[in-house]
Amino acid sequence: MPLRAQRSNLKVGAIIAAAGSSRRMGGVDKIFAPLGGKPLLAWSGDTCQRCDLIQQVVITLSNSSLEQGRKLMKERGWSKASICLGGAQRQDSVREGLHLMKDCDWVLIHDGARPFLTVDLIRRGLEAARETGAAIAAVPVKDTIKLADDTGLVAETPQRDRLWTAQTPQIFKFDIITEAYNKLTTEVTDDAAAVERLGCKVKLYMGAYNNIKVATPEDLALAEAIVQETQSAMPAFGLRSKEEMRIGIGYDSHPLVPGCKLILAGVDIPYDRGLSGWSDADVATHAIIDALCGAADLGDTGTQFPPGEPEYEDISSLVLLSKTGELLRAKGFRVANIDTTIIAQRPKLTPFIPDMRNCISQALGIEPKQVTIKATTTDGLGFIGREEGIVAQSIALLQKESL
Repeated sequence: MPLRAQRSNLKVGAIIAAAGSSRRMGGVDKIFAPLGGKPLLAWSGDTCQRCDLIQQVVITLSNSSLEQGRKLMKERGWSKASICLGGAQRQDSVREGLHLMKDCDWVLIHDGARPFLTVDLIRRGLEAARETGAAIAAVPVKDTIKLADDTGLVAETPQRDRLWTAQTPQIFKFDIITEAYNKLTTEVTDDAAAVERLGCKVKLYMGAYNNIKVATPEDLALAEAIVQETQSAMPAFGLRSKEEMRIGIGYDSHPLVPGCKLILAGVDIPYDRGLSGWSDADVATHAIIDALCGAADLGDTGTQFPPGEPEYEDISSLVLLSKTGELLRAKGFRVANIDTTIIAQRPKLTPFIPDMRNCISQALGIEPKQVTIKATTTDGLGFIGREEGIVAQSIALLQKESL
């Protein structure tokens, strides 16, 4: 069930940890440094304020920043927020924030120095955390990592495809994170490390490569460049200039043959024939992947998941669609809507459309109302009319996540 449907049963608090010393910023308090026309802290504060999944926000600040923080809270209209004095270390600040959480079921912890928090990151994090009670945003590393010994020589080269860079938000059940901090006796570099020491499993979910942490003047310059790039996008469909919309069109066809399953949009359709292909030959899902990849400048289905590769033989196309969703989120895109038409003479597909919409929406982590699927025939014309194959066409609209 989508998280939104259960919102009334879920109380979520957010802690924005912003009590750091900014020692690498050359005397500048990074939390209040200007970024895109407002203080850096205002970016994550505004996001938490407008996110209807969050009911309470606690912002931890250093003693020298308390007054400026209270002024900012009033100026920005953060009605959900309160401010408290942080501690000497980040984990001390989080402890102070936890003490102010009021009857929360879940706690989201975010670095105030990461300005590009989005509502989508929060929503997906809460959904991921339901699996184990703990989840953190992270991105796969792009570079090869070397472990060095004490002399500066390479000691080991870890397998890159298992390495992720941890980010925030990090989201936990309230009782798990409070127990973790109550039992913590040594320093940790993130909240997940405290939870891991309890023996709890922590779920990774896809963050965003632009979800950077500002720690140096160079980081602040990079953050400003990200803001400027996003805000310079041309207006489309009457949206604000900082929103970018992109449209993609997808197409796929496969032959109908005996002895194969007929799977369309992830649904197994009872029929005497099925579609033949390297994966499960799900033309509807393939067309959707094509449209999404086209809109995001990712090529097409064959580019991302080449036919003939052993790892994709007989694979469910919903798995490929889920991977496509991760690629989109890594580039900062979210799905606005998808419209797909399946063209088949037989069988009659209308009864299966609700299940198809659910399969596609679940694979992408979106709402079923964002997915439209239609079915039509060719009135007996062509290879489709002769029941030799099935075709699907799809159009997808993507939106660049607003900053």
